[in-house]
Amino acid sequence: MDQLAGRVAVITGAGRGVGRALALECAREGMRLALADLDGERIEQVAGEARALGVEVFAMAVDVSERDEVEALAERSYAEYGEANLLLNHAGVSVRGPTVDASEVDWEWTFAVNLRGVLNGIRAFVPRMRGQDGPAQIVNTASLSGLVARANEHGVYTASKHAVVGMTNVLRDELEPEGIGVSCWCPGGMATNQTNSNEYRPEKFGGYYEFAAPSLGKLPNPMQPEDVAPRVLAGARENRRYIITHPHRLSDVTDYYDRMFADYEAGARIAEELASAGEKGLSR
Repeated sequence: MDQLAGRVAVITGAGRGVGRALALECAREGMRLALADLDGERIEQVAGEARALGVEVFAMAVDVSERDEVEALAERSYAEYGEANLLLNHAGVSVRGPTVDASEVDWEWTFAVNLRGVLNGIRAFVPRMRGQDGPAQIVNTASLSGLVARANEHGVYTASKHAVVGMTNVLRDELEPEGIGVSCWCPGGMATNQTNSNEYRPEKFGGYYEFAAPSLGKLPNPMQPEDVAPRVLAGARENRRYIITHPHRLSDVTDYYDRMFADYEAGARIAEELASAGEKGLSR
């Protein structure tokens, strides 16, 4: 998708932070927008900002954990624009605290938004994308925490983002023969308040409550949403399997996989030792 001007971008979680920055960057590129967020008031404000940049926009209050609401977003997108060229499944939440202390509803909420929300976007839009003439690209927001795992007080979040990475990679290979691109965006630290997403937790998932989790400390080199958004669009244009906007975090990934490779080497050694012991036993 070389040219974005005139194309249609659908963005979930567009009411604040990085989602808002993505919406405004798409508007600067001249894209028509379908914007969704759980917070109807916030998403209308962002829509107003985008209209001021001279593009067509509509906004909807959407709970991505509800399949029928995401289906309604797809129906309206195609009714108004006739296609969806860039789907940014961005809505996400984070629950803080040790993995073992997370409640059942913490797990339900996190996976309902972070994983099922992405799946609902795929189910609603891919069948329609198959029938459109224009290009189609999907970007699913995962995280650096979907590539590595650390004792970082985000165990539930990390599990959900690993699931997004796995699903996105399979989806990419499934849809590639049909000409639909799929990318997995794995950002690192962001200067947003996603770690405080408990403040807008819906009542069906327990609602807001005071929760004093241990401090995560200062994130290493957090990036501003406005600096990240152009990188996401550039990666989408190139249909990258992984969109990497935080290359300075490479050592986190290499260190993690070095430990995995060491375990593979240990596995090979153990297999060889057991095979050797078995041969010696047979020769006795």
